[in-house]
Amino acid sequence: MDFVIGIGNTLRCDDGIGARLIASLSEVPNVAGIAVHQLTPEIALRLCDAGRVLFVDAHSFAQRIALARIAPAEDPDITGHVLSPATLLGLTQLLCGHAPQGWLLSVPGYEFGFGEELSARARAHLPVAIAIAEKWMRSAAVMEGGMD
Repeated sequence: MDFVIGIGNTLRCDDGIGARLIASLSEVPNVAGIAVHQLTPEIALRLCDAGRVLFVDAHSFAQRIALARIAPAEDPDITGHVLSPATLLGLTQLLCGHAPQGWLLSVPGYEFGFGEELSARARAHLPVAIAIAEKWMRSAAVMEGGMD
């Protein structure tokens, strides 16, 4: 089983792009999509039997949509209740003896204030991000790199 995890709060404008992507994905056998406000330690147990995981998140520093491999954190700092994708993979490795192959799809975000709508610029990125995620879902050998 593979997972696509959309991260973000739909009440904070562009921060909700991960959840909106999850809601828009086609169904693909052996791939589960979940939307979360933040990555928490209990998600690690869901990833124990996963082969791959794609994290989708809006980033204010991103200049373009980018897909990149991520490795598990070697010494996961789990002192808080919110984790980075690398820390979550490291915790999964610690708890399960292994971690799934990790990927991060960064989508540019511009507005993170209160509101339920994506900004026009972020909304324009959504179809491309969905296409990248669906290609990833259908392929075990996605190429690294960014896409405009």
